[in-house]
Parts: sequence; structure tokens; C-alpha cells
Amino acid sequence: MSEAAEVFKKNFHCRNCGSSILSDSEKCLFCGSYQLPGRIPFFKFLSESRLFRTTIFFPFSALISFALPIVFTMYPIPFLDWSWILIISFFFFTFSVFGFVSEWIFLNKVKGDAKDFREGFFEWQKTLYLRNPYLSYFGMFLFVCVPLLNWENHFSFAASSSAIWTLLLVFLSKILIPLF
Repeated sequence: MSEAAEVFKKNFHCRNCGSSILSDSEKCLFCGSYQLPGRIPFFKFLSESRLFRTTIFFPFSALISFALPIVFTMYPIPFLDWSWILIISFFFFTFSVFGFVSEWIFLNKVKGDAKDFREGFFEWQKTLYLRNPYLSYFGMFLFVCVPLLNWENHFSFAASSSAIWTLLLVFLSKILIPLF
């Protein structure tokens, strides 16, 4: 077959992981995210979009965490006290923080420095340690309660880690501290 008869297929980048894929492929071979919006449900399509996660979803979670106490001040709900409002705000704030951290960890997977989440976490720790050892200790403290599973996406990691830290805060503030 001659070179003129071969069809040149243009490559483009995956909207989730950034790896180069062929323009006619439906799924990314590296991360498995769909590239065409009609093939999967709309919310799953949005969750696989890195642009949506980093510019809308995780920053919006942080805004909710700061806006919730302000809204509660203006429109108080009689059956909720301030401790529960602060705990819910803490959940949304940690969800946002862990979401951005998971983006950094999964970027190690995209760059090829790591093959899964666990190795990406250790590469992230090395990067923090090279910048400043205290940052590395802070990163280890953040993840002391989070099991190092092979997380498939950012939302499950961010939701489980913020739920673990929120439940720890609930245990301390609602059970342990009132005992003393």
C-alpha cells in the first residue's frame, strides 16, 4: 500500500488525562474516559472532564463551605446549631482540598511517573519533600486516615477522604469533648 493511500488520522488530547489519542476513538486508552458526550450519561461525562473539575466543581465546593455559615447567619434554621453548620462546611472545604490534591496525584499517573494512585501518591510525597520537608509531613498528616487504595477517579477519593476526616471531627466534637 502506498503512503498516499494511507489515511492520516489526527491526534488530539484526552479531556480527562491529557494523553494523545486518535480523533476517531470513543474512549481514551489510558484512563478510559469517553470523548463523545452522547455515549454516556451527562453527569458522568462532566465528571470525566478535568476542566469541569478544576474550574467549576472543586472551587464551587470551597465557596459552599464559606457561604454556608454566612447564609446560616442571615437565615437561621431552628433545629440546626452552629456546630453542625461548621461540620458541614468542613466537609465541603476538605472535599475541595482533597479534590485538588487528587488532581495533582493523578497528574503523576498522566505524566507516566506512576502507574496507579498509590505510586502517584508516593511521587507526590517526593515532590513535596523536595520542596520542603514540612510540606511532606503535612501531606502525610492529611492522608493518615485515608487508605491508599487504587482510586479510579477524583470524586470517590475526595468524597471518602473528606468523609473520613469529617467523621473524625464529629467524633471529637460531639462524643469525645462533651465527655470531659
